[in-house]
Amino acid sequence: MKTYYTVYSNPMPGKEAEFNDWYTNVHLAEVLQIDGFVSAQRFQLAEPQVVDDQPYRYLAMYEIESDGIEQTIRNMMAAAGGLQMSDAMDTSNVHIAIVQSVTGVVT
Repeated sequence: MKTYYTVYSNPMPGKEAEFNDWYTNVHLAEVLQIDGFVSAQRFQLAEPQVVDDQPYRYLAMYEIESDGIEQTIRNMMAAAGGLQMSDAMDTSNVHIAIVQSVTGVVT
């Protein structure tokens, strides 16, 4: 079963380029240094949408490989204070969820 740490977020107004540069070139690599995190990918909201008024423009998905997801999350929380955060990210409006696959890939 695959497990992902997902982060839905937005940049601060007028700081989208800075947000994207920091997230892609600094933050992803920092999180991947944490034990249990093995890969990362970022997504941007596409146009058009089926449902308008989406609350988040960006999604980061981190794949976790671990026998103990709880320990991986503890590793993340312990490392959080040492991560370089950017004021270009709207930290007042972030949604984090841990999700697990229910099925394999269906084609």
